[in-house]
Amino acid sequence: MKKVLLLFLIACLASCKDDGDGTSDIYPNVVTEFAMLRTDDSGTMIELTTDDERTYTLSNPQSGYKENFSYRAVCGYVPEGQTARLYKATGAYLLCDSTGLAYEPDPIKVTSVWQSGRYINMQLAPLTQGGTQYWGYRVDEVSGNTTHISLHHRQNGDPLSYTETVYASLKMDDFETIPAGNNIVLHIKTFKGEQVWTFKKP
Repeated sequence: MKKVLLLFLIACLASCKDDGDGTSDIYPNVVTEFAMLRTDDSGTMIELTTDDERTYTLSNPQSGYKENFSYRAVCGYVPEGQTARLYKATGAYLLCDSTGLAYEPDPIKVTSVWQSGRYINMQLAPLTQGGTQYWGYRVDEVSGNTTHISLHHRQNGDPLSYTETVYASLKMDDFETIPAGNNIVLHIKTFKGEQVWTFKKP
């Protein structure tokens, strides 16, 4: 299974002045949501595109990343007209098709699952001891206008110790043979049994 690199930009890119009573006289109205972050041919992160297809040029571009690449992330940013100031971004897995891999998914805790634009987004809570786990999706069944898929999570021998937050997204446009308006049913194996969510392809 292809493992997608997690991007971590843990930064506060603007300073706030404390007025002495524990409050700040600069407190930006930060929007937090999933988005795609694009780099240019120098590896500088220059653009943010939201799931509802609003695109902003970053007013504080970030360097040192893969050239001409798009990262999936949960972004905290402040829109400023056609630009945006990025305050932080926590990397998310953009899930790849792992249907051909011959192993059953391992259970996982699920915090939330929802649709945003052309993506299915997930906040997961795997148990870990710092090892490497793997993520993907598999197509289980196509029945009429409904396609059943499942999260393909592999614990990979990582001990079930402490809980970690992991974000993941599935791009519904990857299902090229599914017509718009058809159902996509997501199955996730949890420690309390299988959970199921139903979405419509835009």
